[in-house]
Amino acid sequence: MLKDLTRAYVAAFDARDPAACANLMHPSFALEDPVVKRVEGRDAVMDVVRGLFGSCAKLSFVARNIYQDGDTTLIEFVLTLDDKVLTGMDLIEWRDGKMVELRAYLDV
Repeated sequence: MLKDLTRAYVAAFDARDPAACANLMHPSFALEDPVVKRVEGRDAVMDVVRGLFGSCAKLSFVARNIYQDGDTTLIEFVLTLDDKVLTGMDLIEWRDGKMVELRAYLDV
């Protein structure tokens, strides 16, 4: 089930669908990555996500692999933002079918 929810997150992010992304996040969701450092709370994270969506003409988010261990999923991904291609991993902690934390490790 969590792998399916993770695939739904990848599809929502790739489609630049903020409502679908937010729907997968717990209200206390936290995002940590090398660019924004740490952002806490779904609303604050969604401000960051909407900013990213609006900052580039081309966005592609593709999962090479998705792994699961208990309540944790890992996405091995390729993220394209305009002419910049980033590879990395998202480590996602889940609770009750919602993402509670995402830690992104990427080549910036």
